[in-house]
Parts: sequence; structure tokens; C-alpha cells
Amino acid sequence: MSIPPLNLNWPGTWLVAALLLALLLVPLWLILRRRGQGRGRQTVRLVLHGLLWLALVGLWLQPRWQQPLPAKTLLLVADNVPGALARQVATRHKKAFRLSVAAFQRLKITPPVDSVWLVGQSFPPNVLARLSGQSVGWEPYDAHGEVQQIRWEGVVRQGDNQVVQGQIGLETPQWLRLRFGQKTLDSTRLAPGNQPFRLIYPVFSRGRTALTLWLDQTLLDTLRFVARPIPPLRVRFVVDAPDFETQTLARWLGQQGHAVTLLNRLSTGISSEQVLNPGTLAAPPDLVITDAANLNNKLIGKMLADGKSVFVLNLTPPDLTFQAIGRATNTQWAVRRVPGKDTLRVGELAAWPVQFLPTIRAFLLPNYPVAVQPAPGGGRVGVSLLTETYPLRLRGDSVAYARLWLSVLAQLRPSAPNNLLVDAPIFRAEPTRFRLNNARPPVARLLVGADTATFSFDPINPRAHHAITRPTTIGWTPVQDSLAIYVSNNQATKPLGALAAVGQRRQTAAWVRLHRQYDTGQIGATVTPKTLDKSLPDWGWLLLVGLLLTAVWVEPKLG
Repeated sequence: MSIPPLNLNWPGTWLVAALLLALLLVPLWLILRRRGQGRGRQTVRLVLHGLLWLALVGLWLQPRWQQPLPAKTLLLVADNVPGALARQVATRHKKAFRLSVAAFQRLKITPPVDSVWLVGQSFPPNVLARLSGQSVGWEPYDAHGEVQQIRWEGVVRQGDNQVVQGQIGLETPQWLRLRFGQKTLDSTRLAPGNQPFRLIYPVFSRGRTALTLWLDQTLLDTLRFVARPIPPLRVRFVVDAPDFETQTLARWLGQQGHAVTLLNRLSTGISSEQVLNPGTLAAPPDLVITDAANLNNKLIGKMLADGKSVFVLNLTPPDLTFQAIGRATNTQWAVRRVPGKDTLRVGELAAWPVQFLPTIRAFLLPNYPVAVQPAPGGGRVGVSLLTETYPLRLRGDSVAYARLWLSVLAQLRPSAPNNLLVDAPIFRAEPTRFRLNNARPPVARLLVGADTATFSFDPINPRAHHAITRPTTIGWTPVQDSLAIYVSNNQATKPLGALAAVGQRRQTAAWVRLHRQYDTGQIGATVTPKTLDKSLPDWGWLLLVGLLLTAVWVEPKLG
């Protein structure tokens, strides 16, 4: 038992002490002095007055004592965790009691327990902050149809592949689809259980882009990113006589802002040129598009020697031209013919009955019979097995046409400067890492909304930099002058979207991981037994004083 220290500098303390001393001595002196009472009666009166005095002293001093607590575990159950699972976890912790997040928030103080076990992952930050002094364990809850992990590129160049990958828990086989508006970009059928997924498509949009992720007919959430436009290229067509395929492609490249020269060789030594967007044609071309018949053109050899790219299309018949392509470009191609076929269907297009074989050097475009490989001079050589692509334009499917050729250009364009990379989803107040490659000129700072992040140099790669910042606003946040990132909310109200659920899981996992670094109650550590300070409340002391006063008043009347 302990007694709180008294303020001996306050005169009232000495006055109360003197009064209590008088209340002890005066009644005792009167009882002992009185004659004609039996010894038993005198003893009763002394005991009653002593107890009354002790009650008055207790009312003044408010003594306290410590009560040891038995080992207990608090099961803090997230709101979306089924009761059956909560009971199952509780059976594994015999000395545990359960509380929901809502019930825990209504408590003014944290219950005195030895450890806390989190069940689920939807815990507000103020709840986690109240558990900072506890030994914490965690059991995630994987709900059916809930995305557990997800990742994509927050900033991507037009034509590059956007890869959406993650993990989702399913109870029955279902289709997972990635859509742009009403058009399905990629889909996969997933089996029951916790299944990883990977959806990929070449980015054809420009600027701020929103995709939707669907599980069968259920919208899971919206995925947002920024598509950077391709820097204008200088493209030259070298063909004997431009056909509808090359003319359609040249016009589309011109509409995209590229400088295009369509060279038409009329006869030996005589040719004509058609120029689109001539503003930047003074410099040598970045890309030559040709056919197999013109691979021996001197311009082709010079382009490859200067580290530029060459793309070969309009192969007829393709199985007889790959040796010529290899000799002209100093490359090697591995192909095989599909027997019994005149053409192969590739979506809405047709391709020659030849397939590229995977090799170490060749890169095969997903979903298209196009392969690209590096040339000895530092450039790249690409070959297409498609017979023609202009039917997509004639049918008005400009999205499919752009998706095809943007994915091809992404593999043939020269290395672009200032490649900014950031993983999405991005959540408010969480660390976000930006990576900058091939910075020209070197960049020291990155403006993210109203904040400024400082780049650090990579000690291994001097052309790579990285910066870390914590976004503070939800929604589109500008980055530098022309880019932006989308900041999601991981504390969204019910019903939780896929991104909010992922954000809460990530937040809880990070908190548990950080908490355990400083946890003094881990297995093998010496843990001080927990105690609880106990004291009799004021009303208890007053009740005790009242009962004793009543006993002192009634006792003489009984004789």
C-alpha cells in the first residue's frame, strides 16, 4: 500500500493533521475516563472510535495499493472480420477477450493487458497509436473477392507496357478484367484461393488515364496513372512504291507529331519525297521503316552504324526473307513455319504463318507477331509478321491501331532523358519513392504539389537518382510542371474500395513491423508483471464514515 505525498508547505495540511489528532485523543480520553462501564463495553467503544478515526484518515490520505493482474490478451477485431473467424482465433488464446474496433474506440483508457492480437487489417491510425505500449501480434484476414496486393506504374511512357499485378482471394473461379471505358484491355481467369494475377497492355492514351478493375461484373476500383507522350521522332520510310499500308502509317505518325519523310523510289536514281511535319527534319532520322527489298540501301547501313533503329514490314513471303534480313542488319532470327496454314489470325488482323522463337537477344511484343533485337552498332532492328494493319483504321478502331504501333515505337525509339518512375498506388502521408533515370540536365529537386523532395544520387549508377516524399493531399497532385500522380485515400468510408483495403493492409503491416523493432515483450525477454493501482473511491470512504458514525451514535442507546 502506498500513500500519495502530502504538501507539507501548505498550512492547511498541518491544520487537518492537528484536527485528526484531536479527534483521536479526545474521544479516547473521554472513554477511558468514564466510570461505571464494563470492560467489554469500553473495548467496543474504543474499537468503534478507532475505526471511525481510521476512516477519516483514509478519506483524507486516499491510500492506494497495487493488485497483480493475470496474464491476458486483447483480441482487437476489425469490423470486416466474420464472427466465426474471431471466435476461432479466440479459442487459440485461452485467456483472451475480444473487442471490436468500435467498442475499443469507446473506451477512455486502454485495457490493462499483457499483449494485443490484431485480427484483420482495417484499423484507424488513432487505434494503433493507443497500442504503442503493448506487445502486438497480427493475423491478417483475407476476405473473398478482396484485393490483397496490387501494383502498377504511376508514370509511364506512351507505348510502354502498363503491368497491373497483385494478389486476390477468391471463393469460386472468376474473371478479372482491366478495362478502359467499355473496352477490355486484358483479362485472366483465376482459380479459387489466394491467386496472383498479372494484367498487361501497351499504353495508348496520353496524359491522365483512368482504368477500371473488374471481378466478373463487380467494379473493384479505379486505377489512375499518367501517360507521358513519346518525344517526336524523325521517321523515314524507304520503300519502292508506298502502298496503302505505309501511307496509312505515315499519316498516323504525322498526326502524332512525328516528323515523317515518305521516300518513293520511282526508278533507278529517281525518287520523290512526301514530308509531314518538316520542322525537325534537318537532323538525321531516328527510325527508318522499310521492306525487305530495300535492306541493302546505303541509308539502312548508315543508320545501323550510327546506332539508329530500323523496322521491317510488308514481308512477302516471310519465310524466305529472314536470311536476307540477318545478312543486311548483321542479326540472327529464329523462326518456324506453321504447317498447313496460309495465314494466322491475330485478333482482327492476319499474319504470315511464321512464328518467332524466343531467344536471348530477341524481344517479342506481347499479343503481336513482332520481334525486336539489338544490332551490333547500338541500334535496334524490328520485324513484323503482320500482313497489313490499315484495316483497323478503316473500321474506325483507332484505339487498337494506336495500341499496336505505340507498342512497336516504344521498343524502337532512342533512350529518352528524364525517365521518372513511381510505383502506384500512392497513399496520403505514406512514403513515396520517385526514381529518375538518365537525367539531362541533372536534377537536384523534385516538386510534388506544395512539397519539395531532394534527389539522392545512386552510388552505383551515377545517372540514377531517387527521392522520397509523403503526399499530403488526396487526388491528382502535380509533379514538376507537366506530370502528376494520383494520391489515394487509405481511410475511405464504407464500403471500402480495393485500393483503400490495400492501403489499410499496408499501413497495418508497416505499423506492426515497426512496432516489433522496439517491442520489449517479445518471446525470451524479461517481462515485468502487470499491476493495477486500486483505491477506495470517495463515496466508499463517506459511506464507511457514515456507517461508523451511526454505530457510535447507536451503541450508547443499546445499554
